[in-house]
Amino acid sequence: MTTLTVPDLATVAAALSDPPVFSVSIIQTKPGKFDEFVALQHAQFMRVRGQVPGVRGSRMLKSPAKGVVVLISSFDTAQDAERFRRDPRFLEHLQRVQPLIDIAEAMPVELAYEVGLI
Repeated sequence: MTTLTVPDLATVAAALSDPPVFSVSIIQTKPGKFDEFVALQHAQFMRVRGQVPGVRGSRMLKSPAKGVVVLISSFDTAQDAERFRRDPRFLEHLQRVQPLIDIAEAMPVELAYEVGLI
């Protein structure tokens, strides 16, 4: 099934302004905890969607066979990314998912190139 998401005006305006700041998280879940982690991650997305200033968007890529999730987030500014990391809702979410995670690494990244729409 294909889902078409139509961006709101604020998202379009952000995309046409300054380039975004990106963050990537690579998360290896504990054995047997992958589905639970993905469910909690999706619930968190639904809980804060459109409510965090400066967040342009996010993608969650998953590899069930490997128990790995890759999260890609984009922000208007580095300050917005830092504010998001200090948001109480995010910190509470980290406490909920921490017992399900074996290894996690988060890092700021820069866009090297872009082809097409993903």
